Parts: sequence; C-alpha cells; structure tokens
Amino acid sequence: VFLNWNLKFENGKLILKYLQEHQEEDSWKARDIAEGLFMTSKRVSGAMRKLVTDGYIEKLGQDPVVYGLTETGKNIVIED
Repeated sequence: VFLNWNLKFENGKLILKYLQEHQEEDSWKARDIAEGLFMTSKRVSGAMRKLVTDGYIEKLGQDPVVYGLTETGKNIVIED
C-alpha cells in the first residue's frame, strides 16, 4: 500500500514510522514510544487514539494499555 497521506497530527506520522522501524517488538506502551521519540506521553497518547480510529494500530491490552501495528499500519508507505 502506498499512500501520500496527511494525518491530522504530524505526531501520528512520526509514531507510525517509529513503530514500523521497530517491528522487532510486538507491542508498545505510549510511554515507551514517547521516550523513543523524545515526546511527552500525553502527546503520544493523543496521536495513538487517532491512529487506532484510523485502523493503523490497535489496542492489545488494557492494564497497562499496550498497542500493536495492524496489517494496514505495517504495510503503509509514509512519505515525508
């Protein structure tokens, strides 16, 4: 899938690219993503909600909240 797409939040694009580049992990907490991207957890959490809604990532667990890439999220090509 190739898509020149503009996320509502530029943060979402950064997060999705980060997750694609770190697929050796199966799941991530927002805090871990925030640390990897030098962002606040709150900023990451907001973008993650949008990515879940758009079908690029999914919630895998609740306590703690853990996220994983969907097939769509794994296969999308992100243009800079």
